[in-house]
Amino acid sequence: MGLLEQNAVLALIPLMPLVGACLLGASLGGKPERHWQSGWAATIFSATSFIAAISLFLKIHGGDVSSIQYGLWQWFSSGSLSVDLAFRMDRLAGVMTLVVTGVGSLIHLYAIGYMDHDEHRPRFFCYLNLFLFSMLLLVLGDNLLVMFVGWEGVGLCSYLLIGFWFKDMENAKAGQKAFVVNRIGDAGFLLGIFTIFWSLGTFNFLEIENQIGLMPDYLILAAALLMFVGAIGKSAQIPLYVWLPDAMAGPTPVSALIHAATMVTAGVYMITRLSVLYLAAPEALAVIAVVGTATALLAATVALAQNDIKKVLAYSTVSQLGYMFMALGAGAFSNGIYHVVTHAFFKACLFMAAGSVIVGCHHQQDMRQFGGLRKSMPLTFIAYLAATFAITGLPYGSGFFSKDAILWAVYSKPIVLFGTEIQEVLWAIGLFTAFLTAFYMTRSLVMTFFGSYRGSEHPHESPWTMTTPILILAVPSLFFGWFYGEALLQFIGQWGREDLLVGHEVLAANPTYHLLEMISIGVALSGVVLSALVYGFMPSIVGSMLKAVALLRGLHAALLNKWWVDEFYDAVIIKPLRVFSNTIFTVIDRALIDGTVNGTGMFVVANAEVTRRMHNGKIGSYVMLMFAGMLAAIVFWIVL
Repeated sequence: MGLLEQNAVLALIPLMPLVGACLLGASLGGKPERHWQSGWAATIFSATSFIAAISLFLKIHGGDVSSIQYGLWQWFSSGSLSVDLAFRMDRLAGVMTLVVTGVGSLIHLYAIGYMDHDEHRPRFFCYLNLFLFSMLLLVLGDNLLVMFVGWEGVGLCSYLLIGFWFKDMENAKAGQKAFVVNRIGDAGFLLGIFTIFWSLGTFNFLEIENQIGLMPDYLILAAALLMFVGAIGKSAQIPLYVWLPDAMAGPTPVSALIHAATMVTAGVYMITRLSVLYLAAPEALAVIAVVGTATALLAATVALAQNDIKKVLAYSTVSQLGYMFMALGAGAFSNGIYHVVTHAFFKACLFMAAGSVIVGCHHQQDMRQFGGLRKSMPLTFIAYLAATFAITGLPYGSGFFSKDAILWAVYSKPIVLFGTEIQEVLWAIGLFTAFLTAFYMTRSLVMTFFGSYRGSEHPHESPWTMTTPILILAVPSLFFGWFYGEALLQFIGQWGREDLLVGHEVLAANPTYHLLEMISIGVALSGVVLSALVYGFMPSIVGSMLKAVALLRGLHAALLNKWWVDEFYDAVIIKPLRVFSNTIFTVIDRALIDGTVNGTGMFVVANAEVTRRMHNGKIGSYVMLMFAGMLAAIVFWIVL
């Protein structure tokens, strides 16, 4: 096989899901008894993409080539500007592609069982394949414009998938909210692209990297912050995180695919891809670190009081994304991607296990109606336990390694904001957030799988199409960091040429790192033990404390109502905008524009009616009109 043919395999990675989406779209309206085939077809196309990604990744990993490029055609050209529809896989894109296609294929398989009784399965799997294509376009795009097409594509697909059950108004509103909030971030992203092009005259990533020194400092900072606005929207950071928890209204496979493993990490990937831009703007990195830390803490506090199992995992996702941005803000891009990979494993596993619980408990999502499910759903319990072990940061789960790598990067790398070093403060907040994570995830585990069952209908284990993917993901959730974490850091670090390569084995002999690691383990263990004691052995103590202490009642109400952020946005932004829009509609659109158009029509009609009445065929009327005309002419002549 020639080099050109080998590189052509790169185009198959995004094109296979696109072909699947087109074929499934063409089959809509087919015979209902054949709808079961749609899930398997979509999964096959996704798995084929995964196999192609493995074949190319092994070439890069083996050192045969540093990157693989393939251009489909010239998209457009104008003067000296030429933009190709081209793909490029290097170390960074290779890792992300494996995550997107590998975890995505497992989620496709899981969805076969989850959506088994839905009459619109072909449409659902069409959207899933289309989303996979868009995400791969984002990851493999050779320039900013191809990335932007994929960026907008995943936004569109998220709207379609979140609002899949659009007959339910809650789902329709959640999809609309996700779409609108993401458009706000996308506006910043687009302005950032324009700023880079205006300064450098190119959209190509390699050319941007080579020419970044030609940009003035103020434009570098402006472009970095504008691009970060896009990342804030897509990756659900403060203040644009509010769409992601509401998106849990969609089917659980959507939650696992979009809101755990792929779309929400697009912002992290984009910033890492443009790391050369951000390393030239340390002020922007400091802003990223602060926003990420604040988001991690805020979301973790809200997760403490949620009773919907998917809402707990949703706020957990927002919090973990905050950790990733903490790493980026410290300039430790490899550490951020490391957490992207481990998070994809354990959070997709958690979401799918939660979906298994929901199906097994007859579509009940309130954890207060669960309990004792480890007996009736043992496979789901094993997977949820493994993923919970990973996310809490207990040794030696995958989350333990990636989260410690982030905390060490934040602690050891100077982060300066307004002339003040803040890295130790951010580290302390990150450590406290790790405690909260261990607490609320253990709470969800205990309330769901321990004690006695509190529901009304007998629970049951899910079919093999659902349990198999979650058990597969449970394995890397536990062991990926132990066996492959160090290699992943070094692999991506060589791509980024970072000066801060942080790995557990590398730093094991560092006494400061060892001390911080022991503190982190102690914090995670204390969160797990405290939560297990409270919700496993003294479940009534929470209610008693809330009754006894007014301050705790107020705090619990704030957490239960998500700090009233949505209500604040509604009062300060949404309602004034609606009033303004209604005023513009009433005064400008209806009164001025419609009034002018309708008034013109009414004037013509009235004039026509007068003329019609004048021409009635009666001689007397014509004589009177002639006399009136002559009289008017005489008066006009006399006056003038």
